[in-house]
Amino acid sequence: MQQNLSNTSPQTFYIQFGELMPKTFKLFNSQGQCYYFRFLDGKTKRIRFNIPDSDEYTANVPFDIIKRVPIELPVSYPPLPPAQRDRMKDVQVVFNPSLNGTPARIYSQIGKIEIGKKFLTYPPPIKLFLLLHEQGHLIYRDEIYCDLWAMINFLRLGYNQSTAFYSLSNVLSSSNENISRLREMFRNIQKTQKSKL
Repeated sequence: MQQNLSNTSPQTFYIQFGELMPKTFKLFNSQGQCYYFRFLDGKTKRIRFNIPDSDEYTANVPFDIIKRVPIELPVSYPPLPPAQRDRMKDVQVVFNPSLNGTPARIYSQIGKIEIGKKFLTYPPPIKLFLLLHEQGHLIYRDEIYCDLWAMINFLRLGYNQSTAFYSLSNVLSSSNENISRLREMFRNIQKTQKSKL
């Protein structure tokens, strides 16, 4: 059993736990940030996850690597709705220390994304998802459509479905509108077809 793994190229890892199967599996990157996590039922012996970024990782529990393969991406995604606006452009990301209430926001007409102090506290995959969501506003006004656009592009880059869902659920307050967004995100994740294990 090991608690560390090294990744030098985008890969999918198949791992197995020992007799003590965890209820939470966490991977920390070399900066000590929680890079990937998954809630389990304490009876799951094996899981699979993607690591698109090169780094050294440490887990919270021991595991054995069954195999590692070139990264496995979903084979189909939910369809995107027609664009609601045409503002595609390169975006500039700037830090705004006074930004409160949201970790990031976009000014879609000029292509500027502001990030605040809270944004800086998130691990790299969550930062990426949030930036993708804001970029979605170059095409969509509707928040649910931006969530879908971000999720599809996040998964195409090799990141995990559970991280996409957590990225959104960690940022949104528990209003009825936001609960609807989370439900829609979950439905869209279920529509994403992964390759067979």
